This record gives sequence, C-alpha cells and structure tokens, in this order.
Amino acid sequence: MVIKFRISLICLAFCVLSVQQCMSQVPMTNLVNQIWNNLNLTDSVDIPLIGDLMKQTQTEMLSRAEDVLSTITNNETRMFNVSEECLQDVEAWLAALSRTEYWALRMIDAMGKPPSGLQNYILHWPGNWEECLSVQANAFEDPIEQNGTSRQFGGKYCTATLPIKGIPPQMSGFSGIRIGVCVPDTCSNEDSKGLVNTLIDIIPLNLTSRIKLPIESTCQEKELEYSTKAIIVIVVCGIFGLIIIMATIYDIIIEMKQTKQSSEIQLNDGEDVEIKKIESRNGYESTGHTTMEGKLNSSYVISDNDGLSNGNGDINKSKPTTIEFSQTTYTPGTAGKVLLSFSVYTNAPKILNTNQPAGTLTAVNGIRFLSMTWVMLGHTYGFGTSTASNIATYGPDVMKRFTFQAIENATVSVDTFFTLSGLLVAYLSLKEMKKCGGPRKFRWGLYYFHRYWRLTPPYMLFLMLYVPTMKYWSNGPFWPQGGFDINECEDSWYLNLLYIGNFFGIERQCMGWSWYLNNDMQFYVISPIMLIPLFLSPILGGIVCIALILVNFISAGIISYNDGLKANFMLNTNQEAAFVDYYMVPWCRIGPYVVGFILGYILYKTECKPKLTKLTNTAGWIIATALSLMVLYGLYTSDGTEKLSTTTAAIYNATHRTVWGACVAWVIYACATGFGGPVNVLLSWKGIIPLSRLTYCAYLVHPVVMYLYIGSQRSLQYWFDLGVTYQFLGHLCVTYGVAFVISLAFESPMMGLEKVLLGRKKNS
Repeated sequence: MVIKFRISLICLAFCVLSVQQCMSQVPMTNLVNQIWNNLNLTDSVDIPLIGDLMKQTQTEMLSRAEDVLSTITNNETRMFNVSEECLQDVEAWLAALSRTEYWALRMIDAMGKPPSGLQNYILHWPGNWEECLSVQANAFEDPIEQNGTSRQFGGKYCTATLPIKGIPPQMSGFSGIRIGVCVPDTCSNEDSKGLVNTLIDIIPLNLTSRIKLPIESTCQEKELEYSTKAIIVIVVCGIFGLIIIMATIYDIIIEMKQTKQSSEIQLNDGEDVEIKKIESRNGYESTGHTTMEGKLNSSYVISDNDGLSNGNGDINKSKPTTIEFSQTTYTPGTAGKVLLSFSVYTNAPKILNTNQPAGTLTAVNGIRFLSMTWVMLGHTYGFGTSTASNIATYGPDVMKRFTFQAIENATVSVDTFFTLSGLLVAYLSLKEMKKCGGPRKFRWGLYYFHRYWRLTPPYMLFLMLYVPTMKYWSNGPFWPQGGFDINECEDSWYLNLLYIGNFFGIERQCMGWSWYLNNDMQFYVISPIMLIPLFLSPILGGIVCIALILVNFISAGIISYNDGLKANFMLNTNQEAAFVDYYMVPWCRIGPYVVGFILGYILYKTECKPKLTKLTNTAGWIIATALSLMVLYGLYTSDGTEKLSTTTAAIYNATHRTVWGACVAWVIYACATGFGGPVNVLLSWKGIIPLSRLTYCAYLVHPVVMYLYIGSQRSLQYWFDLGVTYQFLGHLCVTYGVAFVISLAFESPMMGLEKVLLGRKKNS
C-alpha cells in the first residue's frame, strides 16, 4: 500500500511530468491542422467543434500520462520525506484525475507549464495562483469501489525552484527554473519539497547533471495568522491615528472659536477713525494687520474675521482719531501645543506652503526632487526584474542604447544627495556658529540631537509599521509571506537605530535601502572635523577636506581593483560583494559630501555674492556639463559590454562620484549667486517646494510601494518601454501620496514637538 501511495504521489504530483511529457508526445501538429481545416474563416467560428477537439486532446493527454506513469511504476523509487496525510490526499487526487473530475483537472491546469520563449530564458512558470486556491475537492480514497472515506481538501499554491547549472551571465541573478505547483492544502512546505525531490529523482531524463539537488519548494498559506508584533504595531498605529484625529478636531475648534469672536464699537456720525486689526492664531505670533481710514456717517462693526463692515461710510484722507482695539484670544498651554503638533489642520498647510525665508538656496529644492525621481526610475528597473518575463532579452537590448546610460549610471543620483547634505550642514552650521560666537559657544549637543531627532522618529516608526505587517498587506504567487526582510529584522533593527547597519553585510540589513541613511548620519557625526578648521582657518580646513577626499579616492580605488569591479556597477557579476565592499561603505562615498561641504563654506564666506565674469561663468557651465556627461555616458559601448581594464575601472570608481558631486556643486553655486539663468528658474519653481519637503519620506516609502505592486502581480510582466514608463509614473505618484501621509503622521508631529519642547525654530 505504501508503494502504491508513493508511486501515485509521484505520478501526479506536479506538471513537470504529466504536462511536459504529455505535451511533447501528443500529436499537437495534427490537432492544429484539424482545427484549421474545420474553421471556415468566411463564416462564424464553430465554437462547439473547437470544444470537442479540445476535449479530445485532453483525453489523449491523460491517456498518454497513464502510459508514462505505468512505465515509472516499474522503477525503484527513493522516497523523500512526505507526511501520510498528504500522501493520502494525493492518492485521492490521482483517482479523481483518472475519472476526469473537474476539480482534479483544475489542479493540473493551475500548475506552471513551459511557455513559449524558452530560448529567451523565460525560466519562471508561475501557473495560475487563483485557480489553484479555488479548488475544492470531495474525493474518495478508493478509486475502484468508491466506498472509502471521503476526503475533502482545497488547493495550496507552492513554488518549486530547480537550480540549474550553466545559466548565462546575464541571468546570474536568477536561482534557476521556478515552477508554480498546486498540491492539496493538507501538504506542508516540507511535504511539497519532498514531493518535488521525489519526482525529479525518478524522472527518466538525464537531469542530475543539470539540476542541483535537493530542490527547494515554498508554499503559501491561504490565510496568515497575525503575529504578536503585528498586533502591537496595529495598536500603536491606531493610537497615533486617534491622537491625530483628536488634535485636528481640537485645532479646528480653537480656530472656529477665535473666528467667531468679535467686538462692536459705536461711533458718532462724522468722526474720523483709524482702525487697526491684528490677526493671531492659536496664541502664536501675529500674521498681519489691516488698516482702514474713514469718516463715519453711521455705526460700524469691527470683527476680527472681516476687519471692517460698514453701513454707508464716506472714505476720506482726513487726519483720523486713533481708536485702540484689543482682543483676548485663547492661548493653549504646553500640553495643548504638544497635542496641536499632531494636527493635520496645521501640518498639512506647512507641508504644502510654497513660501520660503530670505536667503534660502531655492535651487536645492528642484535638485532634491529631480534626484529623487531619478532614484525611483532606477529602482523601477532594478526591483521589477523579478517578475519580468523577458528580462533576459529586454535587459541586454536596452543596455546597448546610448540613452539608457543615464539609467544604468543612476547610482550617482545618491551622490547628489550626499553633496546637498554636505552643503546644507556646512552653510547653516557655519552661519549659526558665527552668530553664537565661534565653536566654543556653539551648542554641539543640540547640533547632534536635532539631526537625530529630525531623521530617526519617522524612520523608526515607518520601520515599525512596515517590517512586521507588510506580509499581511497582499498576496499572490510572487508574494513573500515570510516578509521582505530576513527574520523580520529581529536581530538587526537596533543597527538601524544606531545608523551602523552598512557595516554588517547583506545578511544583517533591515530595510536594505537604509544604507544611505547610515552613511549620511556617519558623515554628519564626523563633520565637526571639517566645520571647526574651516571656521578658524580656510587653509587648515581645506587641508582636512582634501585629506578626506584622498581617503575616498585611495580606498575606493584599492577595493575596486582587488575585487575586480566593473566601472558600470550593473555589470558586476558578484553584485553582493560590490555592494557590501564598495557601494555602501562611508570611506568610498564621502567624496561628494566633502565637495558639498566646501561649497557650503564658499557660499557662507561670500554670502552668495561673489564676483564672476561672463567668461568665468561660461567656462564653469561648459566644464561642469562636459564632466557630468562623461560620468553618465562615458562608459557606453555599442554592444552593452565594458571595455575598460581593471586598473582603469578602479580609477573611474575612485573618482567619478566626487566629480559628479563637483558638477552638482557648480549648478547650485551658479544658481545661488545669480548666474543660473533658466536653470535656476526651473529648479527654483515654487511648485517643487512641497515635493522637496516630502523627499525624505518619499525615500523611506518608495521601495515599499514598489514591493507592494510587484509582489501583488498574478502573472509575469512583459516589459517594453511604454509599459515601464507607466510603472515609473505610477510609482512616482503613489510614492509621494504615501509620503504625504507618512509625513503628516510621523515626521511633522516630531518636528512640532521639538519646537514646543525645545523652543527651536525650523532652519531655513
């Protein structure tokens, strides 16, 4: 009986044999010819005829499957670990399939099958996830007598991965052939793995030389039980939501109360008056005043909402009599101001406000937003490869295009952010240092606290929301029910809190894109070694800055040479080593930050008023444009490969990010000093200001938005230029919408709390 179970299980376990073998043996050419000959193209299509032909084909396939299975039953079978309950349900499935029952056929139909395009390395055959889950079986264990116990079960979707040898270099990121399989839901993940390995072990094909055993299989549960961590997160987020609602209602009530307050002053006819109205909101500083002069012929009503409403007054310019008008408004205490920090009614206008204080480097807003869109464009391509069916052909094709170089080399967009960060830290800190009287009187504790408080609460709150709960947000054949981070960051979240996760490799990464935040914070921590010398002596400060750039050049060059890295980061065969050793370590990325620091010092010393000739300005733009184009397009080859030697590539990897930072620095310098022309008009457009404010939250959430969309797909995507463009634009819009919500919920309240508790105003 056990042998019977084993053979039955193996025979119908998966479509690798019952479909692939059948399809290769059934005379499909005759079938197609028969359909074609029976179709009268001048008349309507005979649907019943096609249905009969397909049913005949189905019968032939099942008959062929039985022949193949009977051949296998004569072989000695080495059985992998499978539970008894799972074996019994597979036996019932086999019996139902032999009777061509509809539900049993659906389980076979739901399984992944080799598609067209195998020569183009389409190695993922997901099948039909929804069809598998919709299966409801009511089968008998005894296929002959049908008097056995009825077995009821549903379908469970699993993905079997067959690691194969000899995958081409362009497919190095793939683990092998992945096949969607449908098994009874009484089979566990280990059962599925055992079934697949047993099947592969007995297939009469020479696969052992091409497939690396054992084969992995991962199953998806129909419903996931909420973990304790997820429940806690939901409760915490619910509390945040309740506080935000209460704060918003409280804010609106105060505003309505102050708006309705008014005073009436009765004036005699013919009196000259000057009436001044001072507006205030929630007890904060005044926002403006209104003055009106007039000779009154009747009574007037003075309202703090409308200013002055009159009957029939004649306005003239005679010398008025001043009437002082005072109004008592409600001023919330500390607790009230803390609550108001969470108010959407107050925070939303702050985010959407397009006004900025005098002296603001307005071009930074445009550069920040455009760089964020560039990052997202690169990630749209990078993250989407896992569900692109034609990536093996589409990828090499687009990499041969000259225009695609801007996307291939999009990694320098992050260096733009490093340049901006260094610029703002130097420019604002040096101005503050001068105001307070030098480094000794500079409030270094507040300097570090403000940065940590500005970045960490929204960062950690979003990490708390995303990591334990995202696996419950969606489902599908590509959805990782175990979560998107290893072990839900249980052993690594504190590395994010300390901003040191980039020192511990891929295995300890939580929110993998947080490597940038780690670098940025580390640069900020060591920035006083540049700030203080620059403030005291430009020569001493210049020496320190040049020394740090040399450290960047030497370390990046040596690492690139020793690891044999390509100049084009996307062409590295060992992406993990390139990422860990070179891409995310601070000593290889500090160059652009130092360049930004030097620019901040120059703008601070010149107060954004340098004297440039037209010749110097023109030369600066020409040099910056030429160098930036060399960085982006200098690696282009017509066949998409790289022709640089290891030494030349090392020199490029050592210097090109700093060179890019210098080009960005020139653009900011020219725009800040009045030499930006139309570039400054574009980058300083007021409509970009709110989007620029949301850049930090957009960076936090954009990979999650992409993961959610990609992981929720039901089938592979066929990539083409217009389709990818639509994806990018969709990611962009949804990301900024989500960023707005996250900023209202996590970022803006924390900035408001800092202002209330420390009395600190936001920097310009």
